[in-house]
Amino acid sequence: MASEVSEKFIKYLIELSKDVAKGHYDKANDIFEFTKSGQYPDLVSELAESIGMMMVKIEAREFQLEGMIEELKEKNIELGKTLRKVEILESIKTHLGRFVPQSVKRIIESTPEDPNLQKQNLDVSVLFLDLAGYTRLSETLEVERMNFFIEMYFSSFLDDIHQNNGDINETAGDGLMVIFQDEEKAQHAGNAVKTAIAIQEKVRSINQDLEGHFQPLAVNIGINSGSALVGSTCFEGITGTRFTFTASGRVTNVAARIGQLATNGEILIGKETAKRTREKFPLKDLGPKGLKNVKEPVRIFQVVG
Repeated sequence: MASEVSEKFIKYLIELSKDVAKGHYDKANDIFEFTKSGQYPDLVSELAESIGMMMVKIEAREFQLEGMIEELKEKNIELGKTLRKVEILESIKTHLGRFVPQSVKRIIESTPEDPNLQKQNLDVSVLFLDLAGYTRLSETLEVERMNFFIEMYFSSFLDDIHQNNGDINETAGDGLMVIFQDEEKAQHAGNAVKTAIAIQEKVRSINQDLEGHFQPLAVNIGINSGSALVGSTCFEGITGTRFTFTASGRVTNVAARIGQLATNGEILIGKETAKRTREKFPLKDLGPKGLKNVKEPVRIFQVVG
């Protein structure tokens, strides 16, 4: 008789343990009732006690898991916010990259915590480009059409400038200033001349495409090489502060004046640029030329061919 009672209770406990395994704890008190000493067979009480301990540990682990899940949810929310900030920063970086010179981007990306943008004496080649006929064309075209026209020309120059490690530093309506840097002096001088030749080829191609629709335009280019102060320049006023990153000094001034001397799509270069590139490109010695606001005459060479 006792064995039948024990078997009955054990079967009931087995069914309760199955409910616990499924996460149903509504009959938990029944399990603890069987643990009362002396009221039930020892084997039943021992089994009930084991099931009860198992249930307590399961509940504890479930509670712990719930806490971990909530913690993970909070971390996921924070991670989502962080990722959103990263996306915004990347978007800002992309948009600013359209206005910030490539050399500045490289400096900031290499040392983002403390970028050195102070002026340094560096050997560079500076190219000035002027779109001849811009003023005449701007008087005959609407502003929107004129902007499209100018962007078409300048956009065609962009790849050649970047492929030759040039850095567009300034734009002024019908002109560009491009800085070329390299550890090898002859390399950046050669890159500047190579870019100028590629630009003239692009201009000829566009002029051919527009033949019969617009009068052809010419791009006059001046290049000079040597030591310049390269870095940031600060302009402070009552309403705010503005920084520009450029190359300044005699080399830049002379490059601009050489560009003004060029006509009819010429590529004119200074003596130092010619010295570094004469073995790579055919040059014509034009002799010393007087340049505006330059004290001594400057020997000028024309890139031919």
